Amino acid sequence: MRAKVIIPLIIVVGLAVAGLVYFSQQAAANHQAFTLSGTIEATEINVATISGGQVKQVYVAEGDQIQKDQALVSLYATSANVNEKVRSPIDGAVLERLVEPDEVAPPGSTVMVVAGLDTLTLKIYVPEDRYGQISLGQTYSVTVDSFPGETFSATVKFISDKAEFTPRNVQTTDSRKTTVYAVRLDLNPTGGKLKPGMPADVHFNQ
Repeated sequence: MRAKVIIPLIIVVGLAVAGLVYFSQQAAANHQAFTLSGTIEATEINVATISGGQVKQVYVAEGDQIQKDQALVSLYATSANVNEKVRSPIDGAVLERLVEPDEVAPPGSTVMVVAGLDTLTLKIYVPEDRYGQISLGQTYSVTVDSFPGETFSATVKFISDKAEFTPRNVQTTDSRKTTVYAVRLDLNPTGGKLKPGMPADVHFNQ
């Protein structure tokens, strides 16, 4: 009689132990390190002429680093007999050069697009099963192909509370089963090393 009771008890205990092991392994797997990729972005500023006119000289090229108040473009408005120098509003870099010498720029038109290099952000998309591992204020390491062996850091500043499907251009049911959340990280200043448009990897090790 006792043997009949012990055997089911052993089975129950064995199943309980197996369940604990399984769930422990699942928890460990869910918290293991993972890496997500994104593209470095910057807040772009459109630098415009006030009076407009014929472009006399362009002082910078795309990709050049610039300083606040540095002259970017000089123009001459024949109708008003006015010379104008368009200057950079920030320290940063030239993303787009939109005029060339001898062209005519209308009043208020954008002649340069610039961005600050110390206020870069990185947007990634976190799978639903990793969403709970990330919280605002956490800092993670970031790497880019342009600087192999070097590590940068970024802090989580925004986590979307709305899931979306990826990839967005595929409408099949199977492809839309994976939901992700947009996460934005602010990169710490890098002395101008990192640039807008660079692909980057964020390493989550918690």
